[in-house]
Amino acid sequence: MSKKEQQALTMLAFASVYEYENKKAITKENEEEFIETFTKKFKKEKGVGMIPMMYELSNVMERHHYLFTNYPLFEKNKYLSKLLPSTLEIMNEFYGIDLLDENIIIHYIEKYLFLGKRGVEGYIKSKVSCHNCKYLGIEHFSPIRSNMEGQDEGPFSEKYIFNKDTVKMLSKYFNSVFIIIKPYATKEMAIQYIEDNWEDLKEHITEKNTFYKQFDVKPSIIKSSDDEKNRLIYELNKLSKKELLKIYKGTKDFSLSGIYKESIISAILEEEHNIKMTADAIKKSATRYSQSTKVKREPKDIRDI
Repeated sequence: MSKKEQQALTMLAFASVYEYENKKAITKENEEEFIETFTKKFKKEKGVGMIPMMYELSNVMERHHYLFTNYPLFEKNKYLSKLLPSTLEIMNEFYGIDLLDENIIIHYIEKYLFLGKRGVEGYIKSKVSCHNCKYLGIEHFSPIRSNMEGQDEGPFSEKYIFNKDTVKMLSKYFNSVFIIIKPYATKEMAIQYIEDNWEDLKEHITEKNTFYKQFDVKPSIIKSSDDEKNRLIYELNKLSKKELLKIYKGTKDFSLSGIYKESIISAILEEEHNIKMTADAIKKSATRYSQSTKVKREPKDIRDI
């Protein structure tokens, strides 16, 4: 990191300690007081403190609700700014519906790449011990002032709307359904609402979304879809007859002319995977999976839903 970035990181770390010790947030009113205290504290080091920087970055890595490669100070750094795009590239290459939750999987990838097995274990430990985060596929969001534009106009004006960063964050959940709980709602009402409307809520998610339909995911927390089987068929169908003959370990002779490769695939599936399928069904399954993969790889416009 450059000296300016190190100074900024040191100041961020010091700000956390300052707010905790003084039991107050840093605002415009006390900003000068904070800067004066910081300058006095790190005057000899010219605004750079190795221990505070290490403390701040270790805290960032240990947090399990956002990616540390997405840390704001990394954005303009020539080297560090490449970490997040590379992580996302790996995610896009390997992610499939059978991995269930993209948010969890991207954290696994990041933690493993940069912190190894120990990092993954630490992430799991933090995740399952957090009452806000341990439920698969369920989160909550309650906007605060920093999520809003038009703060000077007041909270009930037409200009008090979500800012761009918040819209970008919420848009990632286009495949979800939001539950809005007003301040006067009770816990019992919220639970009863979910119980009474559960089927409608799940139906809204699956019916609107091609992503789930293509993998035959039904309204239940985890349903064993046919994704793994269809992927196997698709991968085998991409191979030539010559390549399939090398893979086939059975006793039947498929080398004769006039025997199509779907017959070899059918034998491989039955003898090695206990899956019985006709040649025609194999062809259709491979075609469907190929089309569904194309759908999966293309970003969806929110207006299409």
